[in-house]
Amino acid sequence: MHQTPLIEMAGVSKSFPGVKALSNIDLNIYPGQVHVLLGENGAGKSTLIKIISGVYSRDAGSIQLRGQEVNFKNTRESLAAGISVIHQELSVIPDLTVAENIFLGREPKIGKSGFVDRKKMNNDAGRLLENIGVKISPKAVIRRLSNADKQMVEIARAVSQNSFLVIMDEPTSSLSEHEVEALFKVIEKLRQENVAIIYISHRLKEIARIGDTVTILRDGQLVKTVSLREIDESHMIALMVGREITQFYYKSEIPPADELVLEIKNYTRKGVFENVSFALRRGEILGVAGLIGAGRTEVMRAIFGADRVDSGECVLNGQTVCFTEPQQAINAGIGLIPEDRRNQGLLLSKSVKENTSLASLFQNSNFGLINFKWESKIAEDFIQMLRTKTPSASTPIKNLSGGNQQKVVIAKWLAAKSRILIMDEPTRGIDVNAKAEIYGLMKRFVEEGGSIIMVSSELPEILGVSDRILVMREGKVSGIIDNQGATEKDILQLASISGC
Repeated sequence: MHQTPLIEMAGVSKSFPGVKALSNIDLNIYPGQVHVLLGENGAGKSTLIKIISGVYSRDAGSIQLRGQEVNFKNTRESLAAGISVIHQELSVIPDLTVAENIFLGREPKIGKSGFVDRKKMNNDAGRLLENIGVKISPKAVIRRLSNADKQMVEIARAVSQNSFLVIMDEPTSSLSEHEVEALFKVIEKLRQENVAIIYISHRLKEIARIGDTVTILRDGQLVKTVSLREIDESHMIALMVGREITQFYYKSEIPPADELVLEIKNYTRKGVFENVSFALRRGEILGVAGLIGAGRTEVMRAIFGADRVDSGECVLNGQTVCFTEPQQAINAGIGLIPEDRRNQGLLLSKSVKENTSLASLFQNSNFGLINFKWESKIAEDFIQMLRTKTPSASTPIKNLSGGNQQKVVIAKWLAAKSRILIMDEPTRGIDVNAKAEIYGLMKRFVEEGGSIIMVSSELPEILGVSDRILVMREGKVSGIIDNQGATEKDILQLASISGC
């Protein structure tokens, strides 16, 4: 181990109204090492990296960078000092190109003219993307890229800044296996160049593969810092949650009914998906698997009325329906938990209470006036039911951790009495304990007669909770298999061959 830390944190604490986010944290980060931060949502990981990068100021304690005390007032100061951050929530600018995003604020100029040298910028961006194994045009507009490609642009931007410390917050949450491998090569290259990396992830297998040291946080306190060679998965989980988790995946013990609640017949949207057909039974969890770009999210948005289809039929409870806007689907008892919860599932400036009531506000209003008593009660009920960690129902949703924000999105549709839930990557960026709670919630929902379509890129999750699995490839259904006896290999084979 390197004897001199790049960063030394001693006694760092941070509080927000009603919440002690960090309490007396000591942490050393060494050059050329991958230091993993592990903990449940709300454990303090994001607060810690925001203090290091100048987003928040600490209430107590000290931070030394190469032996010198630092107190960054903003991210510009931390970046100038050699610290770059890849955030879990994408921070790219949609209407700029890939190259413009990578070199934002650092654009190459033509001589002393002050004009941007676009040719050099595009060439430099192209070389950078090629070096990290990404095939994206530097001239592509960010808005037109997939979430996975946007994430790779964020990674390219961080690498381009030649920082001494790169902080990666859930960098693989939107990536395919191929892109994860490309990222790991980038990490290994940075490690060889003596760059320090702080890595946050809930995927324990990838942590064990690339990490050197792990620091486990719980409820804002440091539980343990240990070499990853000296700790196994089950021990890490126990330290994270404070107890052994005896059951992780939950599956209903009541078999789905024969009754069909939803039939999709030959759904087609030109250039996006083609002839997609499947049925959903009462009490069933239908998993939807496939590689990134297979069209899974696009089909779900079309069912919900968020996007139009060119042809096909949707049959809901025996009746042919045609949803041209989401409100029609909501009125019919369908809820969508979107892949991008922050931009599509929540009103970040509003409270937990207001977000919970959002989809059922009008049905419970009095002559067009909000029923505040009902709104407060329903929010408190779901906070208790889902064990949402929040100071109160009036707390702005943006102040909650990612996992607790996701619980509020789910509560919104339960409050609206949805009978069909479309859950697109429902546990992305969520810790193991919150995942187990959400799986338990899904089990109760289908046992009470609800039905779920769950899109997921995590094959253990698909196999762990689904009754049947629909696999997509390149916009087509390549197969539907019963989960009984199915393996990851079965799914990957269907995801990687020509559609049926």
